[in-house]
This record gives sequence, C-alpha cells and structure tokens, in this order.
Amino acid sequence: MPANWAQSVWAWIRQSLLHTCNKLRKHSLGIHSQLSVTRRPFLILTIIYTIVLFGSTALQHFLLGTQGWDLGIFEQFNWLIANGRINTISSLRDITPLQDHFALLLLPIALVYKLLPNAYTLLALQSLALGSLTALSAELCRRRNIAPQLTWALAIAIILNPYSFLVNRGEFHVEVLTLPLMLLAITETTQKRRWLYYASLLLSLFAKSAQALFGFGLALYALARGQRTRAGITAGVSLAWWLIASKMASAGGDYINLRLGYLGGSKLEIIITLLSKPWTVFSEASPESILLYTVGLSLPFLALFRLRSWPALLGASPIYLTNLISASGIQRELNHHYSVGILAFLIAGCIDSIGTAPTSMRLHAKRIVAITALLGTTAFLAYGRIGYYSTRYLPRMQEAMHFQQAKRVIPEGASVLAMRNYVPHMAGRLTIRQMGSNYGPIDQYEWVVLPAPNVPIEVGGKLIAAGRSRMGALIDKVTNEAEASGMQCNKANSSIVVCSRS
Repeated sequence: MPANWAQSVWAWIRQSLLHTCNKLRKHSLGIHSQLSVTRRPFLILTIIYTIVLFGSTALQHFLLGTQGWDLGIFEQFNWLIANGRINTISSLRDITPLQDHFALLLLPIALVYKLLPNAYTLLALQSLALGSLTALSAELCRRRNIAPQLTWALAIAIILNPYSFLVNRGEFHVEVLTLPLMLLAITETTQKRRWLYYASLLLSLFAKSAQALFGFGLALYALARGQRTRAGITAGVSLAWWLIASKMASAGGDYINLRLGYLGGSKLEIIITLLSKPWTVFSEASPESILLYTVGLSLPFLALFRLRSWPALLGASPIYLTNLISASGIQRELNHHYSVGILAFLIAGCIDSIGTAPTSMRLHAKRIVAITALLGTTAFLAYGRIGYYSTRYLPRMQEAMHFQQAKRVIPEGASVLAMRNYVPHMAGRLTIRQMGSNYGPIDQYEWVVLPAPNVPIEVGGKLIAAGRSRMGALIDKVTNEAEASGMQCNKANSSIVVCSRS
C-alpha cells in the first residue's frame, strides 16, 4: 500500500471521527445531552471492534489460512459479475455466480469489489457487518430507554461471543453481511414502520435461498409478539423466496437431500421420519456435539436472558433445529456461517429482555455486567481458537511472503492451477482451479503454483512438510504432468515452485 494513500485514508478517518465527536458535543446541549454521551463510546467501540475483526481475518488470509472453498469461490464470483460475466461458469464451482444459492446480494457487493478488486475487500465488508452490531444494538437499546449499564452488558456479550470472531475467520459468506439487517427486521417487528421491516427482511432473504429459514423464524417471532398479519405475510414471502431461489439455484445442488437424505428419499419421507422417529437425528449429531454447539452460541448472552426472550428463541428455532438434524457436522461448528441468523435472534432476545427489565435487574446491573464479562471471556477462550495463529498461521510467514513474491510474475489474465490455500490470493481471473481430485488436463493451464517439498502444509490440523504429507504424491503427480506437457517447473524461491509455458 503506497504511503501517501495510507496517510490519506488515515487523515479521512481522523477527520470523520473529529467531525462525529464535534457533532455529538453540539447535540449535548439541552434535552439531548444524555443521548450524545451514550452514543460516543459505542461508536468508538464499534470502530475498534471492526478493526480487530478485520485485522485478525486479514492476517489469517495473508498467512495462507484461507481456502479456495469458500473465499476463492466468492472472489471469483465477484470478479465475474464485476466484469460483466454474470452468466459465465466459475472454474472453481462449475456453476454461474447466481446458481450458488441465488445470492442476489452478490450484485451490489460486486460493485464494491470492482472498485477494490481484492479478497481483502470482501473480508473488510464482512468485518464491518459484524463490527456494526455493537453500535446498532446500543442504538436500539437507547431507543427503548434501556439503562446504560445493561446496554454495556449487551455490548460486552456481542464483542466476546466467539461465533462472530470465528465466522469472520471462516472465509467469506454473503449472509454474514445481512446480520445488521436481520437484527433490524427482528426489532422492527412490533414497530409501525412497515417499510423498514419489509426492506430488511427482503434484503436478508436475498443473501441466499436458505435465508428462508430466517424468514420462517421471523414469522414465528412476529406471531409470538402478537403481529398475526405481519407473521402471515412474512411466512408467505419467505416461502415464495425459497421456492423461487431454490429453482434458480438448482444447478448448485439439492442441499436438503444432501444434508437430510439419511431421513428419507424424498422431502415427504424426511418429514414423516422426523415426526415418527425424532431420535433418528442422534445418529448424525451426538448429544455431546449438540451441547457444545449450544453452549458456544449462547453462553455470553445467558445473564441477559429473561422470560421476555422466549419469542426470539422461538424465532431462532428453524435455523437451530435444521443445524441439529443435518448430516453435515459443519453446521454445528462455530467457524461456519450456518448460525448467523441465530446470533441475530440471540441479540434481539437480550434487547427484549433488558428493554422490560424488572427493578431487580436494574438494581443488579453491575453484577450482570460482571457475569456477562466472565461468561463471554470463558466462551471466547474455550471456543475462539486463538492458538491457531501460533500453531497454524505464523509458522507459515516465510511461505506467505515467498508466495506473494512469486505471485507477481503471473499475469492477471493467465489460467492457473494452485494449492487450495493459494487460490483465494489469485481467484480474480477467468480460469483458476485448486489441486484435488478433479483439476482436469494439465494443458489447460498456463501456470501451476506449488509448495516446495520442505514447506509445511496443513494436514488434519497439523503442519507437515509437503513432501512427507499425503499431498506430496499429488504435488509430484501435478509436477510430472506439467513437465510432460511442456511446462518448465522451477523454484521461484525456497518455498514456492512455479511451472509455466514461457
């Protein structure tokens, strides 16, 4: 990054912060004095939290801790859309961008990507969406005249919940960007501003076909809050979206049969099995895994839950139960995106609870803050996977620097075959594939990028020298095929081997 550009960005940030602070100071006169005092710290906290989120995931990405699936895929999707190739098949996914869950929100995201065509742009957008939850939640609390200490307790729970930290490091996914919109939709359920409610709902649905589960949950929440008409409309809109989006994304695969096929050969059989033999689901998800998953999601928020939280917990049930019964265990892991909607409902449940806090809760606000900090810290240390930086990422610093050096010689439009963790750094092109079982004939590539035999690569959570790992045989196979096809394979440096036709 050029120094003058970085200085300009920092000057703009500093000027914006000063302008915001001056504006708040002006509003501190008269009846708005308390309002302004409460907004400023949460704004600052949000900025710091966003920087931490982006810094951690950007560092992981630079240290080759991201993969072709899914960051590489989404970068290529955005590159295709940004370059007017919306109907072009992705070489990484073998479908067009919109055939992957019919994610209409990729269209505006691609406009941002076009301005800054880099994987870091996607990671920054995701970090901003997660980071903004703090300021948004504080603003929602302010509108309900919630006690400042209880608002701080909620902010602490949001910052320390491990799911936000982990899902941000779990590559990039469009639905994560809709978290603020989902929270807005939930909290606007009982408000008269229908336009904001339905706009937030629709934009949330546009993230992917499976967001219909959030819509069904929102309908249950609206029903529990006495909004029958809104509940019916929400359920109808969500069902219509699911039918349309599933049809449009059919080329991407039938995820219901893929994840729930063990329950029956058809959707009707799946439903019958769930109703008649509900214990069958434990053949895929053990009680221990369910308990660990549930605790990891909810622990930071427990001190803020009260009876008033039950509509929000009911709203989270469609997503939660779907994750429990899925044959894919990753849906019950906190580093994946399948629980994004649950986080929105958990935050909304806390707001509902502290918004009507009894006198005893307000009197013990300091104790609730302390308990929330303790529970959040415990959850973060237990689930946050901080140790990955020292065991998996930082040991690859030399390889990461050498890879960036080697990457510079590869033309932007050239076709590339590369290791899976190299792919998201080069996915902004028409043809790129990651090494695996189906990379096709080697003569379709102009460049091949491989680790040197002595370079440690991740296998089963451990770093093993590439030449001694199970990937070593595949690397040798690709190298031999490349040389047999007329490529020259040479070490670009001590860490990276590059094969090319020139």
